[in-house]
Amino acid sequence: MTYSGDKVSQLEITMDPSKIQNLSTLDVANFHVQYAILSTVQSQLLESPFDGFINLLYINPQDSCITPYFINHHTFLIKGGENIIHATKQCDIIEWKNINSLSKAIIIFIPRDMIPEFASKYEQQIYRFTKGYITKTDNRIQLISNRIIDIYQQENSLKELRIQSLLIDAIVHQTEGLIIENDKHEVITNKNHYDFVIMAKQLIEKDLSINYTIPELSKLVGTNEQYLKKYFKQYFGKTIMNYITEKKMNHAKELIMTGEYRVVDVARLTGYKHSTHFTTAFKKYFGFIPNSLKYTFLLANENSQKIISEIENILHTL
Repeated sequence: MTYSGDKVSQLEITMDPSKIQNLSTLDVANFHVQYAILSTVQSQLLESPFDGFINLLYINPQDSCITPYFINHHTFLIKGGENIIHATKQCDIIEWKNINSLSKAIIIFIPRDMIPEFASKYEQQIYRFTKGYITKTDNRIQLISNRIIDIYQQENSLKELRIQSLLIDAIVHQTEGLIIENDKHEVITNKNHYDFVIMAKQLIEKDLSINYTIPELSKLVGTNEQYLKKYFKQYFGKTIMNYITEKKMNHAKELIMTGEYRVVDVARLTGYKHSTHFTTAFKKYFGFIPNSLKYTFLLANENSQKIISEIENILHTL
């Protein structure tokens, strides 16, 4: 760096040509996937943007409804709890006919070169894929799918990046099942952290009067604390303790709104030994004390009864 009066100028720096020749090459991370949420009760038409595959995730495994869809006018069926991968060409037309207002599905368009192992097995065993490659919705796919729907409804700067990472996770999970299957075409499955997360969620929701610690939950579901905390937050978008608080407070609000419980009873049913501790937690969460909610409900209910009585009196005088 040279100085000229009060001005500073930067000397031109040149790199040794021999060093340029030894520069490391960069690997390319090709994540060019496209998707659509299929949720309206009507026909939806989509066009494949490239040669590759489509992956249909039918989200609700409890939904016994069978939904038809068409690829270039060829009819296929998908049941609740199934996921299907089809090979498609660019400009192929996919028509989805959702006949249940509660059903939701995700369709993912995957470039052929993104999953070369799957493409290779597909070419070798086309007879197996005439109706698509079907897998069942396990805990992992269920968590991924629900998280995608949740994020899709939000507005934030990282929305698309988060959705893309989840889409890739879903694709990898399904295609690796095909790659590691045995000679009888049976997928070899192992219990993993997705199952532990589901088990922890079910334990929390089963009895909200119990106050679980993270070590206790981890021991009960059979995993370690770090894994449980990491994957719980990843797939529910909140920490375990925040999730527990949210469930307890919303349950408490529902109990109070029935008008049938005292605050002390609601505190006990949501795991608080002292009603004062419950009141403090409730106010911190909602911004008002539980008694004010109870009085508002009772007042509204009393006014409703008065209005009904007045209407009845008017009708009797006619």
